[in-house]
Amino acid sequence: MKDRPEFSRPLAVRRIGANGTEITVEATEAECRAVAARLRLPQIDMLRCRYHLREQGRGVVEAQGALAARFMQTCVVSLESFEDMIAGSFVVRFVPAEHFVESDLPDMDAVDEIPYEGQDIDLGEAVVEQFALELDPYPHAPDIDLPPGLVMDEDSAEDPLVRDEGAQRPHPFAALSRWNGGKA
Repeated sequence: MKDRPEFSRPLAVRRIGANGTEITVEATEAECRAVAARLRLPQIDMLRCRYHLREQGRGVVEAQGALAARFMQTCVVSLESFEDMIAGSFVVRFVPAEHFVESDLPDMDAVDEIPYEGQDIDLGEAVVEQFALELDPYPHAPDIDLPPGLVMDEDSAEDPLVRDEGAQRPHPFAALSRWNGGKA
C-alpha cells in the first residue's frame, strides 16, 4: 500500500456531480507542520484551496483551483525568516493511471495532468504540489536590497543580447580552451 502524503484529501470520482462539484480543502495545523518540513519552510500558517471539479469522461477530472497560503520563508541574503503569502489559481487534470501518457517533450502550454490509481483523486496532494511550484526558489525579504545584476527582469532574461554597456564578458568556454588536457 502506498504511503499517504502529509496533506491528503481523497475524493471519490463518482461523487462529482453532472454539473461539477465545489469543494474546499484546508490543511490542519499538524498537516501544515508536516508540509512545511517536506518543503523545508520554517512554518506554514495556512494552506487552503477552493476547487471546482468537472468529470470529463473516462475517469478524467478537470480541477480548477484557487490556492491561498500564508507561510514563513528564509531569506537567501540575510538568512532570516520572513512572512510571505501566495494567492493564485491553477488548472490540473486528474487522469486514471492506465490512460496517463508521459511525453518526452512536454507541451508547456498544456494543462498539467496528474495520474491516479483506483477510484479516488487526492485534492490535498495536488494543493501541495501547486504550492511548491509557486514558491520562489530564491526568496528574499521585501526590505532586503539585492546586489545589482543578481535578478533580471523578464524582458532582460529573455533577451540574450542585453548586456551591461562596456562590460566585456568572457566566453563561457574560454577556460576550457586554455586547458591542456592535464599535461604539464
